[in-house]
Amino acid sequence: MTQTDTRPIRNGILFLFAILLAGGALINAYVDRERQRDLDDWAIRLGLVAETRVEAIEDWLDTQRDALGELTNNASLQLYLWQLSQRGSTPDNTEPAQLTYLRNLIVASAERLGLSAMAEQPAIPANLPQRLDTGLALLDREGRLVVATRGMPEIGTALREAIDTALREGRPGHSRLTLDAHDRVLFGIAVPVPAVLGADAGGRHAGVVLSVHNAARTLYPLLKRGVPVDPGDESLLVMERDRQVVYLSPLSSGGVPTQRALPLERQDLAAAAAVRQPGRFGQFINYRGEEVLATSRPLRSLPWVLVEEVNAAQALQESDRHRRSLILTFSLLLFVIAAILIAAWWHGSSVRARRDADELRARTLELQDQTELLRAVTDNTEALILLLDEQRRVLFANSLVARCSGATTDELVGNTLNGIFGPANAAPLQELADELAGDRKARHRTLEMNLCGDTRTFQCSLVPVDRVGARDNAILLVLHDITELQQAQQKHARLMRRLVATLMHVVDLHDPYSADHTAHMVVVANAVARELGLDEQQRQSLDLAASLANLGKIFVPREILTKVEPLTEAEQALLQRHVQFGVELLEDLEFEGPVLDTIRQKHEHMDGSGYPERLSGDRIILTARILAVANAFVALVSPRAYREAVSIEEALDQLLKEAGSKYDRRVVAALFHVAENRSDWSGWRRDADTE
Repeated sequence: MTQTDTRPIRNGILFLFAILLAGGALINAYVDRERQRDLDDWAIRLGLVAETRVEAIEDWLDTQRDALGELTNNASLQLYLWQLSQRGSTPDNTEPAQLTYLRNLIVASAERLGLSAMAEQPAIPANLPQRLDTGLALLDREGRLVVATRGMPEIGTALREAIDTALREGRPGHSRLTLDAHDRVLFGIAVPVPAVLGADAGGRHAGVVLSVHNAARTLYPLLKRGVPVDPGDESLLVMERDRQVVYLSPLSSGGVPTQRALPLERQDLAAAAAVRQPGRFGQFINYRGEEVLATSRPLRSLPWVLVEEVNAAQALQESDRHRRSLILTFSLLLFVIAAILIAAWWHGSSVRARRDADELRARTLELQDQTELLRAVTDNTEALILLLDEQRRVLFANSLVARCSGATTDELVGNTLNGIFGPANAAPLQELADELAGDRKARHRTLEMNLCGDTRTFQCSLVPVDRVGARDNAILLVLHDITELQQAQQKHARLMRRLVATLMHVVDLHDPYSADHTAHMVVVANAVARELGLDEQQRQSLDLAASLANLGKIFVPREILTKVEPLTEAEQALLQRHVQFGVELLEDLEFEGPVLDTIRQKHEHMDGSGYPERLSGDRIILTARILAVANAFVALVSPRAYREAVSIEEALDQLLKEAGSKYDRRVVAALFHVAENRSDWSGWRRDADTE
């Protein structure tokens, strides 16, 4: 009796097991990669929000320190504070004039800086205590109070530490967040007052200016700055103290800020990880014990760290659903493949007489699976897909084409583009197909088509397919509906133009003698650009640069912009810095084209005598040369505080004299040609005189 050889069966089983194992590993690797991509996306989104809110806090701190620094550099304040320190008590207890002046100065500064608490509180009966939580105070070099606003809270230990730091180190001191008697969080900033030059001040500083802020009104609202990444996200300020993580800001679970602390040793705590490794992103546990995605950013000015958290379950809900769907889909596909292999192997091991029939049946099933898979993919794609043969007749159409044409997919096979879309819609598609037939290269074009009773915008792609079965030179036609995307882009463009117009108006309001200067400069620059034949991208960049070129002037004091007398060297240097101010405001924005370079180079001259980088010749880009001429022309024909406006002819003569040295001759010549045909420009001077 002959024994059956079982080795082929064992080998087949081992081979199938290896395929299942390898397929499972590939599925797991792919799913893990998709999840990691979602986590990377959340890391970027949370990081952007955290950086925005950290910058908001740093900007607020810089603003407060600069305002106090401006006050401490007041020469009168320094002199009177020194005189009071040298003066003993008066016999009749009369208040010295210096003290009166300092009190008035502090009160006025507090009102200007928003530190006058009395203005914010309604009148209350005199016998009830007033809950004051903000104020401005001046202290001498011994830390003794000289004058303070009526809203100044009591100077406790935390505020005293900031004062001592300012006097000892000669730099701004910041207090830690502290609670007053009403559980309000206070924050103090102390800036030293320089000693009077030549006076025996007993040190380099004559005293300290101290500002006290209610964190709930000034600091904590900055934690909501920007667009939230998720309705449940939370921004927290934390710091390390005594091997614990202290929560400095309000928590969504309630409680008094600065009073919640957790151990720093907790490895899975989001706040602890932020203190140990600022900038780290990961999945942690928050103070409520919930799983969160969190990242952090340290503050430059203070030993605090901002933690940006979002609920992990909510954030990864869609990712987990997608992950389960992928696992199920690929697992089913893997088992289908395994089943096909088993069937193929089984039939291959059958009787030789049935081999051909079994092979044919297996191939038929495989083809059917592939057809169904192709149909499932194309029917669930939000695009119209057609496959055309060399005679431009339909070989395949997905269900979306069938719905738009009102026919079934089987009825569309063998039809033409005219029969499906109509002659008007099919004409541009036929033209693209003719072009593709010439060089067999893909074609892409945006077209408006009237389908399903509505005019929509489509991104049309025609891709050559060398062979489909027995047919050669086929064409794959894909139509993506981009109507909503195009409308969103147009809305964004309109919003950008309104924002630019608002910024132009802000600059004009800041300098009354330059009203409408920016608008006129935009008109002149665009006219010269068209005359020189610049392409659309260059003209758009120049238009934006001209609209935003004078944005930096809002940081130049108005008294310098409107000064009649000649500017001093320091004032001239400050005025020239408006270019840098404007570029710094805009450098974080993404522009298409050289917008920032055009603004940066608008005051450069062809001979290298301009500023800020003293560029010359071809190192100055063309759009900047056009903007320089437009700016100079509008400035000449517009009145200024120190002179009257000149006529267009005089302005053109002046530019002609400086052509070649300061300005590009070709640009000046183009301006001459444009000005001859623009009679409306002569009205700018009359409008300025009327205003």
